[in-house]
Amino acid sequence: MSSLNRRNFIKLAGAAAGSALLSPTLDAARSALAKPYVPPEEVPPKPPFVDYKPARVLTSAVTVYESLDPKTRKAVQTVRRDQTIDVAGEFMGPGPERNQTWYGTRKGYVYSAWMQRMERYRTPKIYTDVGDWGIWIETIVAVAPAYAEPSEQSGLRYRYNYGTIFHVTEAVTDASGRVWYNTFDEYASKADNIAPTNHWTPAIFFRPFERDEFKPINPRARDKRIVVDLGAQALTCYEGDKVVLTSRVATGAAFKVGEETIDYSTPRGDFSAILKMPTRHMRAPENERDTSAWFDLPGVPWSTFFTYEGIAIHGTYWHNDYGLPRSHGCVNVPIEVAKYIYFWTEPETPYEDDFVQGDIPEVTATQIAVV
Repeated sequence: MSSLNRRNFIKLAGAAAGSALLSPTLDAARSALAKPYVPPEEVPPKPPFVDYKPARVLTSAVTVYESLDPKTRKAVQTVRRDQTIDVAGEFMGPGPERNQTWYGTRKGYVYSAWMQRMERYRTPKIYTDVGDWGIWIETIVAVAPAYAEPSEQSGLRYRYNYGTIFHVTEAVTDASGRVWYNTFDEYASKADNIAPTNHWTPAIFFRPFERDEFKPINPRARDKRIVVDLGAQALTCYEGDKVVLTSRVATGAAFKVGEETIDYSTPRGDFSAILKMPTRHMRAPENERDTSAWFDLPGVPWSTFFTYEGIAIHGTYWHNDYGLPRSHGCVNVPIEVAKYIYFWTEPETPYEDDFVQGDIPEVTATQIAVV
């Protein structure tokens, strides 16, 4: 097996590693919903709403219902993509077997599959000097605009979403005193004539990672391994025979591209953590634009790659509906799960490294089995 180099890997991984944005419509999902019968004389207890936190809408729109009874519920609110709703608590309600979780809101209930729970915004520490190498940052708002230059009058390039991660290489302060971060975009495609570039974004929307946050989890543990079960759509991390983490996942699926159906199923086999990247811009090739297979996802967090074709375990900020294959081959997991795996697996990941290789003789990489 040949070793990686950055240029060849980035050409492969950009197209293969991403996950499809498009999935069954909300209406189609709701048509499959069902709820156990509640006798009319039984009044369901009011949910214990205590600690409301924002959640971002991940699809074109979601509906808030006043109750969880599909026979009597009424829609009380519609919320559009990238807007937020305050949520608290989790409740069993109508839904497919893989996901019957609803979040409580101030007006009723919203289905969890298309909501991303967030932490409340807190004003972050802002760097006006990021040093020679730069810093890592995490998006802490639902949407942060990214521009061609450090000015709102320049062209809007991207909309960074909550939980995405970027490498900042420069900080500048404009005439009004606003600090801007220059985020590096490593995506490149020779076939599509795309070269790495950069995008500017206001620093106030991001939390910088401190260096002591980049430390391994339980580095002395022996016999670490990961098992991804495609049938169960589940992932388990072991230390010897001890289970230390389990998570539902969403693995590779098939997509229609023109008249052709392309199978992006996650490959079965025995692999290892050959490469780790804190952030990765994942994007489909241009010939898949305007098809069900298209995606363009900057800042995908905490990628642990295990094939040379760019298949990875990584964080997911565009859906919250695990248990159903829906990706371009990668193993979608919640962001907090991807972060744990990133720092738990070998090789260890220093702060000033965005391309940590595990396929070199000096490293014993964590084993990953896909069954």
